[in-house]
Amino acid sequence: MNLPSFQADVIHKGFTHTMENEALEKSKIHKKQVRRVYEILRLRATDMSDAEAVKAYRIEVKQRLNIPFQKQKNELEKLKKVLKPEELAAAMQAVDTNERFKMLEKWYQEHIDAYRRVIGKLSS
Repeated sequence: MNLPSFQADVIHKGFTHTMENEALEKSKIHKKQVRRVYEILRLRATDMSDAEAVKAYRIEVKQRLNIPFQKQKNELEKLKKVLKPEELAAAMQAVDTNERFKMLEKWYQEHIDAYRRVIGKLSS
């Protein structure tokens, strides 16, 4: 299947709703799967010798992986308004920043390894 919005010259501009809608209409897959397909194709199209391109790719993937932490942060802000200080202290035993960065890096590496296996299967 060939989708115009997933071509190598377009894919470097980032994930768009146009890509999502086109893939959803043509392939009938879930939007999370569309995002993973995009990330795999973007990795394949990224010049690994170009440090800026690799950094842009890494940041985009990590932004997606960071979504649960952002939701947790938003929920904590809401709790600050309604909880007593001792209840808030118990709720704030969340993941600290350094641990979050380590987890994001680990998840990123796991995703990249899986994506490279898929790319290897596509190539053969």
